[in-house]
Amino acid sequence: MSENGKRNNRERILDASIELFNLSGVVAVTTNHIAAHLKISPGNLYFHFRNKEEIIRELFERMCHDVDSIWRPDNKVVPIGSPEDLVEKSFDVFWNYRFFHREMYHLRRRDPELAHKWKLHIDRTVRLLNTAYRHWVKTGVMRKIKDPTELRMISDVVLITSSSFFQFFESPEKPATRRLMRQGVEHVLGLLKMYRV
Repeated sequence: MSENGKRNNRERILDASIELFNLSGVVAVTTNHIAAHLKISPGNLYFHFRNKEEIIRELFERMCHDVDSIWRPDNKVVPIGSPEDLVEKSFDVFWNYRFFHREMYHLRRRDPELAHKWKLHIDRTVRLLNTAYRHWVKTGVMRKIKDPTELRMISDVVLITSSSFFQFFESPEKPATRRLMRQGVEHVLGLLKMYRV
């Protein structure tokens, strides 16, 4: 098999895993389910990934890259666009990887390596959010918040709402929908609206 063929199979496994994890949850989906869904042998899957945890870690890296591309398009230090644009695009990424936002606590408990990656991602997101906020204040989009405790509270509420929205509202009886995602966007934008100029 060519290098291109290997890469294509690897990407197909990752794409199928996202689809199945979003639909049925990580716990319910095995590597055999993923292989069967792709009509490949389990051995073919194991050629690319030793276990489900490796797939999950790589998907997490992919999600982090997608989020980073929103915050720093073209590797620029300061984000482009309004707070609304940033929230909308972030929720689109969260929708694509909603199983993480629904199941991250469980996944972190099972995999210390993923837990470490998650902590680094959250720390980085906080720094990027603060950079974005300073940029929006400087450009007259948002008002300056003088109380550091209030600023930290807003930052925490935005992150918590954004990262746990699907977990809070979704259930096996009521799967996530784009309409539900829209509610999450509106919750966060409603909070930020109070600080717009």
